[in-house]
Amino acid sequence: MYAEINGAELYYEVHGEENDQAIIALHGGPGVSNHEKSLQAYKPLTDQYKLVVYDHRGCGKSEEQRPYSNEQFTDDVEGLRQHLDLGDIIVIGGSYGGFIAQEYAIRYPDHLLGVVLRDTAPSGEHDEIARANAKARFPELKESDLDVPDITEEDFDRIMDGNARSDEDIKHVFHGMLPLYVPDADDFDPEAARNKLEERNFTYETHNTMFTEEHPNMDYTGDLPNVEVPLLVTVGRHDFITPPEASEEIHELLPDSRLVIFEESGHSPNIEQQEEFLATVREFFDEIGVTPTAT
Repeated sequence: MYAEINGAELYYEVHGEENDQAIIALHGGPGVSNHEKSLQAYKPLTDQYKLVVYDHRGCGKSEEQRPYSNEQFTDDVEGLRQHLDLGDIIVIGGSYGGFIAQEYAIRYPDHLLGVVLRDTAPSGEHDEIARANAKARFPELKESDLDVPDITEEDFDRIMDGNARSDEDIKHVFHGMLPLYVPDADDFDPEAARNKLEERNFTYETHNTMFTEEHPNMDYTGDLPNVEVPLLVTVGRHDFITPPEASEEIHELLPDSRLVIFEESGHSPNIEQQEEFLATVREFFDEIGVTPTAT
């Protein structure tokens, strides 16, 4: 389904029963990702909750409509909440979606019951760790004989700096980066990854704008200590791009938050250790008094 939110046609899906407590899940990777991974990860929660997933503006099936900014993406979350008349919500945000979830908690706390952060960061200060982590694994990728594009460190830096040349360029480099997202390249499934990429829309202009104009200046460290909404902070032990140090910093800024590190996961414990991850999420919901629908 589509809705016009703040001047952009956004694609969204609603799963679960109409009267269930609503969760809005925010995907990562502006210009690269979409709602599908959120749906895959969190659809089991629809036995008790209503799950709303959508493509951010300039991503997936949503309209390529500027402005592209953390502020606008956050306003779009609130706009969608109002459009769907969801009342008080839970927000789950992963990776770049975690940045937006943090800003939503800072700017729109009045209708927010709780936040789940997955593999994200409070600022861009951990980017150098991410780059070093990636480059330390490049020799492993070279030796693995995986059927993925052979990319260079320069390609990686170019994408991280928001200098993709075209939709096809960012798709090519991102494909080559994918094995970095799992703890061990031997566990990477090239065919499954290739099939998913073929079905995905890439919008390099969205990515470039967010990584040249927004991400370098992003810093929530000054505002997070004032957040009173309950937070669950989660991260994979082997996440190269938003390393555990970043989630630990969020937890330190919010002493009442709960930090859980998934020891066998990379960037996506919600997929790689899905059963354990969802059990942790449900436990958090119980702790903060969110009442699910009885099954």
